[in-house]
Amino acid sequence: MAFIAFTLLTLIGSNAWLAWRSYQKELGLAEESARNLSHAVAQHFDGIFSDVSRTVENIAFRIEQGEMPAADIEALQPELVNTLSHSDHLHSIFVFDRDGAAIVSTQPGRSSAISNADRPYFLAHLTSPSTMTLINPPLTTRLSDSWVIPVTRRLNDAQGRFNGMVLAAIKVDYVRAVLEGFSLGDNGAAALTLADGTILVRRPFAIGDLGRNIANPYIADALKRSRSGTARMRSPVDGVARVLGFEITQNHPVVAAVARAESAVFRSWWRSIAVQCLTVLVLSVLVAIFGRFVIRMIRLRSDAQQEIVLAHRQVSDANIRLEHLATHDGLTDLLNRRAFDVRAAALVATSARHQRPVSLLLLDVDHFKAYNDRFGHQPGDECLRLVASALLRTAQRPGDIVARYGGEEFIIVLPETDAAGARVIAQSAVEAVRGLRIEHPGSPEGMVTISVGVASTRFQLRPAPTLSELVAQADRALYEMKHAGRNGFRVYPAGPTAA
Repeated sequence: MAFIAFTLLTLIGSNAWLAWRSYQKELGLAEESARNLSHAVAQHFDGIFSDVSRTVENIAFRIEQGEMPAADIEALQPELVNTLSHSDHLHSIFVFDRDGAAIVSTQPGRSSAISNADRPYFLAHLTSPSTMTLINPPLTTRLSDSWVIPVTRRLNDAQGRFNGMVLAAIKVDYVRAVLEGFSLGDNGAAALTLADGTILVRRPFAIGDLGRNIANPYIADALKRSRSGTARMRSPVDGVARVLGFEITQNHPVVAAVARAESAVFRSWWRSIAVQCLTVLVLSVLVAIFGRFVIRMIRLRSDAQQEIVLAHRQVSDANIRLEHLATHDGLTDLLNRRAFDVRAAALVATSARHQRPVSLLLLDVDHFKAYNDRFGHQPGDECLRLVASALLRTAQRPGDIVARYGGEEFIIVLPETDAAGARVIAQSAVEAVRGLRIEHPGSPEGMVTISVGVASTRFQLRPAPTLSELVAQADRALYEMKHAGRNGFRVYPAGPTAA
């Protein structure tokens, strides 16, 4: 009896220990995945808010430094409209006078009768002398009832007195689309909040959540010690228990949070535990009653352990897929911007150290907005997928890097390739996309084409150009190609090399 009792206690204890270990492993994997996804979201929106803040600061600087009268400020309207037309995330831009009346905006003729003097952000700037750019809670516009996130900055006159404000509004629908682009499983959630816990946008999306404060003392305390962290908590919004990863953006008081439901995280764990417990129960009964069948029971336990290993392998495979999702663009399956920045920077730095040539191509689908407006988003997405496939066939050496750079822009880095070789690849890329013969009535060519900017390292320059400098050079070349008529390429420094 003592031997049977010892055997039963050993079986139960081992099962509990294995269950605890596998539970901790599942939790650790879920926390790491949530942390990585929240980092990706934080990086993306840090760039968005920085871009909008620069736009607001630039307008404010020009107005304050020149002390422009209202008539001169109104002359900025075409420039504001141009800025808006090149942005996927901006809804509108306004300049208000000290009374809250719109002086100039991207919606002329509709905004002149609207006063924003009662808006909380206007009152905040009116009462505070600070000229810091503020990110405000979401609200609806008075002209279109669209939900936006206002980014605002106070204007001062020469004596430092309140002289109005600049406002750039970010589309809530844009933020919502980005958050919904992540695969988070059943009951997964993602949110962008201000540092005080005010919701900017949340997934699952509900109008009632916009502007709601869900401040959590644990997260607030954690962010005082570090820019990121993980937690397990029950959502104050829908009551679902989740494993949460959060990170505050580097340059703005905005927190990105990504969470997976515990029911989804531990689903496979519960299955493996059920198998383990059933096995231990069967073994215990058989050992207690039929000691002679001990060997047979051990074999059953071995089978159960194999099932656990299989369950762990399935979790590992799932995490490999998650890692792929975190580094690849969901639409084209090319490298995403974050993964490209890491790999390309390392490649350019290595090439510089060894004095080996490297070239960079920045590619843009011509008139893509017109294509999207005419055919819709689904054909637009298919167009981008076809272009991505054509570019992969063009740059297919093992060391070549092809990535989606954002929107309809792609980027290629070619190691061991000088300017002459880059011209060949650029020409091949232009011809490959033309060869797709995708109908595009909005293009002068009648089909989808691309424009390409090319930049190559020149080691007679010291120091050798960095990745960001190569991107800037390629961008200038791309800009020249667009102004030269598109459907071709330009090489930096400027030289007529159209396709």
